[in-house]
Amino acid sequence: MRLEFSIPLLLLGTLSVCLALPWVAEEYPNPMVNPNKCGSNIDGETLWLCDPDSVLGTDTSSVLSTVKDVNLNANCVCNCTESPDVGYVVGVAVAEFITTQHDDSTASLEAFSQTVRENWFETSSCDDKILLLMVKNDSQIHLALGSRINEILPSEILDNIDRDIEPLLEASKYTEALELTLRQLDLAISERVGVYATGTDSTGMTTEEPPEPDNLVWGILGVIAIMSILIFHYWIKY
Repeated sequence: MRLEFSIPLLLLGTLSVCLALPWVAEEYPNPMVNPNKCGSNIDGETLWLCDPDSVLGTDTSSVLSTVKDVNLNANCVCNCTESPDVGYVVGVAVAEFITTQHDDSTASLEAFSQTVRENWFETSSCDDKILLLMVKNDSQIHLALGSRINEILPSEILDNIDRDIEPLLEASKYTEALELTLRQLDLAISERVGVYATGTDSTGMTTEEPPEPDNLVWGILGVIAIMSILIFHYWIKY
């Protein structure tokens, strides 16, 4: 959020001052509702990115392109029989400061990102929406994951992503950090979707229950067994 006001100066006229104030999660803009506030439009298309404080500056278009590419090619993670072409959705929220409601900055990021995620995305039976929150003042990126994404992504994958982007955030390379997070997250989800589809992980261990037996096969076997018993009894009797 930005607060702009003018200070009259003797001899120098007027100095315009623009200050970034901490965002309250409930007031953080939705790119689909307020694209002008978010700077989320590229080539006439509104995308899931919001940077109301212009933290990314001229690099916004690069992150927008990555968001567009990831969402366009996102894998289906649930209800895939009914809608195989509908993939998960990832959004990016960027802010200079956010309000702190907890002594722990991580807890504040978690609460803020979850509220924004819920405000951005409609509730659905397939909770597959993801929000990346990057706060410049904290030099952190926090992931708010839908329940379905939480189910398929082990915590160690998320820890690896955190370790990979930490040097970039420390060097204030925010664009690179966001793009790396988006790419690694997409790769991890694609790999996990493949794991669930094949039923085995990289070690060859089964990751899901074996398929249920075919009822038709069991029915045929049952008929054969009954016929065998009847024939046996008839043979004994006669």
